[in-house]
Amino acid sequence: MFFTLILENANGDRVDMTATANRYITSRVEGLNPPTGTISTSSYTGMDGSYLNNAFIEKRNVVISFEMRGVGVETRRHQLYKVVKPSRYIKIYYATAGIDVFAEGYVESCEVQNFEQLTTGQISILCPDIYWYSTTSVMAYYSQITGAFTFPFPTESNPEPFILGKYNTQNMMTIVNDGDEIGFALVIEALEDARSPTLYNADTDEYLQITGDILAGDIITVTTKTGNKTVTLDRGGVKTNIINRLVSGSTWLTLREGRNRFYLRGTGLQNLKVTIVHTNAYLGV
Repeated sequence: MFFTLILENANGDRVDMTATANRYITSRVEGLNPPTGTISTSSYTGMDGSYLNNAFIEKRNVVISFEMRGVGVETRRHQLYKVVKPSRYIKIYYATAGIDVFAEGYVESCEVQNFEQLTTGQISILCPDIYWYSTTSVMAYYSQITGAFTFPFPTESNPEPFILGKYNTQNMMTIVNDGDEIGFALVIEALEDARSPTLYNADTDEYLQITGDILAGDIITVTTKTGNKTVTLDRGGVKTNIINRLVSGSTWLTLREGRNRFYLRGTGLQNLKVTIVHTNAYLGV
């Protein structure tokens, strides 16, 4: 199977582990499958079977085995060490004909056999975030004025006016998740004053509501991903944590696999521009 594998450090320096002609030849990549699950159970007293205490997925461990052939092996080895450093952040780009994803983690080890006839090596990367993410994001928008610019411009032979925008009377947003169930980012931009915007899941009736006034120019960003749940207000360039404005009973909404439908409620919706930003996430690629 043809694939590409690129490693990138925090400074943006890269090394292509699938480049040919006197570069690196990756012979094996472990950690592309879903990580191992850990299941804890306890036995019933005097009864058959057991009951579930908890179940969770362990961190991902990506192990890359490679060879270095041709001339300039020592130079390439030192180039590798400059990018792949133990305990440091690393980003892994993996692509095939059907998928283009990345994962983020930290280098556990980078070992190269220097004194063998065939120079081989192995890189171990631990990823606390268990998902592979698509390199592109998808978005769903809500605004009561939507763009509709069309051509051609009106002329003497075609006097019909062109449309710059149209009024949107629907408050429904639809977004498709082609990966596993995961959280998303919700961005609320206030063009004028508004109050207490609420995002409802049309399929589950769950909701997420932010109470209080939103002033013109405010930008509220909500992230609902496990391990990174935040509610932030950007007012005049000053960012503030406003998670306390999340109404009791609100749910950290997620995107289920397939089509997801959301709708908005609140005062002054015509003054808001709302965006749902989603990146497909995969347990296994």
